[in-house]
Amino acid sequence: METVVDATIPTDRFVLEETIAQVPDVELEFVRFAIHSSACTSPFLWVSTSRPDRLEAAMRNDSSTERARCLSRDDGRDLYSIDWTARAACRIDGFAEIDGSVLGVRRTSGGWTFRILFPDRATASKTFQTWRDDGIGPSLSRIGNLSCREGDKGGLSATQYSTIAHAFQTDYYSVPRSTTLKELAMDFDVSHQAVSERLRRGHSHLVEQMLAESAIGMETRQ
Repeated sequence: METVVDATIPTDRFVLEETIAQVPDVELEFVRFAIHSSACTSPFLWVSTSRPDRLEAAMRNDSSTERARCLSRDDGRDLYSIDWTARAACRIDGFAEIDGSVLGVRRTSGGWTFRILFPDRATASKTFQTWRDDGIGPSLSRIGNLSCREGDKGGLSATQYSTIAHAFQTDYYSVPRSTTLKELAMDFDVSHQAVSERLRRGHSHLVEQMLAESAIGMETRQ
């Protein structure tokens, strides 16, 4: 049976180590589907920190980047485009080219966490033994199947998750609706447009994830 594993590796075993040292509270997340091509290795990252004034210079001067630029700001996060150095690109590709599908990569205070879908537990075990032999030292925090991941927010930001959850709990999705968009905006003390964008982006991400997981499930059964 397909197996989903959350594995955390130390910060110094991946990329942006210097940026993380200079901006310790920074949270980084690779954009979904970015980790799959050595021709254009993982070029986009979502980034958030309480010190955005220090972030851009730190990313530009990091030894793992050739270039880093902010493309947009959305819901408290910045979207960055990264040109990696050859060494960093090789390291990223090394993690991507395992016998499994990388569903997500994010960095929090504990290190870099990879969510990986393997065709079975034996393949997962073999991969992590190889990582240990290479000195990577992964720490496994969760092992389960694709349909059983308790507490998962589906890749949504905390704001998107709380907005969609509150909308559901107040029957915004009922027919007819018991709550209006204006009332949701008042509940969160934000503008009508802000709530609309949170819902739209959250819905888009959930649909994207559903389609991706369906496709991955079909691949593992072939």
